[in-house]
Amino acid sequence: MKTIIISFCKLIQFFLLKIGHGTSLPGQLALKLDKNILKKMDKPKTIICITGTTGKTSICGILSEIYHTNKTKVGNNLKGSNLKPGVVSVFLENATPTGKTKVDVMVIEVDERYVKEVFKDFTPNYFIVNNLSRDQLARNGHYDLVWNEINNAISDDVHLILNADDPLVTKLALKHKGKVSYYGLKKSKLSSNEHTGKLDVSYCPICHKKLIYDYFHYGSLGYYHCPNGDFKRPDVKYESSLNDDFTFNINKQKIKMNNEAIYNVYNLSASYVTALETGIKASVIKDALNNLSLKVKRLDTFKLGNAEGVLLLSKNETPMSYNQSLEFISKQKEDKTVIIGFDRVSGRYDLKDLSWLYDIDFELLNNDSVKKIICLGPFALDVAVRLKYADIDPSKISTHTTSDDVINVIKNETTGHVYCMFYFDIFYRVKDIIHKGEK
Repeated sequence: MKTIIISFCKLIQFFLLKIGHGTSLPGQLALKLDKNILKKMDKPKTIICITGTTGKTSICGILSEIYHTNKTKVGNNLKGSNLKPGVVSVFLENATPTGKTKVDVMVIEVDERYVKEVFKDFTPNYFIVNNLSRDQLARNGHYDLVWNEINNAISDDVHLILNADDPLVTKLALKHKGKVSYYGLKKSKLSSNEHTGKLDVSYCPICHKKLIYDYFHYGSLGYYHCPNGDFKRPDVKYESSLNDDFTFNINKQKIKMNNEAIYNVYNLSASYVTALETGIKASVIKDALNNLSLKVKRLDTFKLGNAEGVLLLSKNETPMSYNQSLEFISKQKEDKTVIIGFDRVSGRYDLKDLSWLYDIDFELLNNDSVKKIICLGPFALDVAVRLKYADIDPSKISTHTTSDDVINVIKNETTGHVYCMFYFDIFYRVKDIIHKGEK
């Protein structure tokens, strides 16, 4: 029966992929026919899973390129969902009609809320947790709930690859009896001794004393320790150091970044450490990382008419991701216009909750180089109110309650360099127009 289900769903998958649709549909169908199909499917020798609030897709793609460079047969779910049906679909895609795996390594990003479901059916050899923070409040509730679900799903035979700079992530290692490898970033010129936003993790998980931070990178990421000595940033075997030219060194290897956003160090470091721990030579990993063919998903430059600027994919409901965009913009010295726009609060649910706006540090835009802030979409007035609470001069703020005219707004209503902070809906629409050569 298993072979019949796999063969049938692979046939469906073949036709759907031909027309460019339904990447998770074969997995949905397979689970309806047999809810335990994922448990029964043949698995490759090495399975690597990745989760976290941000960086999952990037790490999945980077790791896959490393294995391609090493001539290793690798499968991934870059084209599909990171929920359970998408995971089933990627195993289908990389199986023969009789269900035998065709790859040596599987690299799978898993939504943090679905780790508990996916890990019921197989145990990965390696599990990367890149970061954990407040995200999609209406779906996830408190981040401690997400942490508990992930922690309860991890068995001791999993090799954890953890971001040492995130105390919520390193907390996963407290009772883990299996192997743990850490990656992290040394203090750099971009680090700060003070935190201007809201910390997700403030207290020691053991004695509950307030954590002391020696410095911050962004969000809750930095160098932390408990005053009682019960909990601290762990010793990091693979610690990265940022160079002035926005390359970084790790394990005596110099790695290039595709843009200056600091989160790239973590995505690349996680990939480097994992590949090295799975037996890939450091020289091969270095070559792969310095010749990445991946397109930059969240940052794209453009020119429209006389306007020049940057598109930044900024995830709603995810303060850490959104604040990274704001920090990037605030550090650019030229006169600028910032455009903030989204048509939907959530890409997955029909939500109208905007409480997350007050977790975001819009105060970072309160400086003289920001000449205009344009709010786009049906929630433009709500965003404008939040900006006023950030003490931004109301004369700088304008609103358009529809995003239909976004191209004309960029062309005709902006001053200086333009930074567009768009959610998926507007981001990909504008990006498509730009790549089609709109002038």
